[in-house]
Amino acid sequence: MKNCGLLAVLFFGLAPLLWGQTALPKASYPFVKWEKNSIQPKGSAALFSFYASLDRLMFKGLGRINVVHFGGSHVQADIISGRLRERLQSFYPGNLGSRGLLFPYSIAKTNNPGNYIVKHTGNWNYAKNVQANPAVPLGLTGMAVFTSDSGASIRIEFPAHVKMSSDFNLVRLYEGKESAPYRVLFQGEDSVPTTYREFRHPETQIREFFLDKHEKSLKITILPKDSTDKPYVLYGIQLENEDPGITYHSFGVNGASTSSYLKCSLLGAQLAEIKPDLVLFGLGINDAAKGELDVAAFKSNYRNLIRQVRATNPQAAILLLTNNDSYRPYRVRRRKTYSPNPNGEVVRKAMFELAESEGVAVWDLFEIMGGLGSAKTWEDHGLAQRDKVHFTFKGYRLLGDMLFEALLADYQQYLKKRFK
Repeated sequence: MKNCGLLAVLFFGLAPLLWGQTALPKASYPFVKWEKNSIQPKGSAALFSFYASLDRLMFKGLGRINVVHFGGSHVQADIISGRLRERLQSFYPGNLGSRGLLFPYSIAKTNNPGNYIVKHTGNWNYAKNVQANPAVPLGLTGMAVFTSDSGASIRIEFPAHVKMSSDFNLVRLYEGKESAPYRVLFQGEDSVPTTYREFRHPETQIREFFLDKHEKSLKITILPKDSTDKPYVLYGIQLENEDPGITYHSFGVNGASTSSYLKCSLLGAQLAEIKPDLVLFGLGINDAAKGELDVAAFKSNYRNLIRQVRATNPQAAILLLTNNDSYRPYRVRRRKTYSPNPNGEVVRKAMFELAESEGVAVWDLFEIMGGLGSAKTWEDHGLAQRDKVHFTFKGYRLLGDMLFEALLADYQQYLKKRFK
């Protein structure tokens, strides 16, 4: 304990240097409510279990931390979550971790994050949780791709500019139960078949492949072992290594609401395999997009999601991200214009009520932005797009930096209490 206390003191001394690597541009954006950039309620124990895991990693070099982030289009692009991943994996020496669970979005005919590249062959179909009746059961990622083509393949590559640990020697395929009659051929960066040991989790249909060497890219080819009329179903590809550190998994589906993720019947079982230390929910912007928000239904949906997490992962800390301020379009004499969406304030209030009743934490993005109508100011300064719902690349990166700073400041307060 004495050594840990000494390390904590060193951490406090080094924190300004570590955080100063990406100083928040407060002078450039005086309209942002910087003083509101904190985890709420202040002094809450809601994230203490996550911070205890950080203690073991940073002060003892032990353990692997898993963070899971759910959302809609804000998360599918993986800019805010990608920035937070980058900051968490680089702010303290030895925090490398792994890339985590990926989904081949481009195969589902939608935008793929820019920090990995997906190539494929064969004919694939897809299902999404925003569809009224998805063709297959869904899980963590909110999507699935499936094929009946023998020899269909998926290749994952990482661009040179990606600043994160991307080498791996363990691959987990999150598959549908129909996928058992199929075998998988692996090829690494040199396109030579990779040897491995295989293990299947019968309860979740997750297959683990322990590769004989570390790889930086991967191609999987799907081949039927027996005759079957069932398609091969894939929910995601998890890439892991043995490095201690923080692994940040992010799952977004454009247009997804709280009810969308309640369609994902495999979510809890698959989440239990990841064993998250921290779960972030960034849902609500699509619930609030049209008309008057059904607050009771919204809170019920969110409560069900929170309790799904706790049913299979009772140790996980949970953080809710309030909606950003947004505008809704309407027409005046055939001309499209926008007005502030009052549901942002409604969602904010509902999330704080959930935080109190469910014992979770909140990051109040709505208030940080400046409240109702602030999205226009963010657009004027190049941080939000013209629709005043989505952010620009620069805006999303800023939000990732701000959320990182809020978490680290809250963690520092936790350490002060622990070691005082």
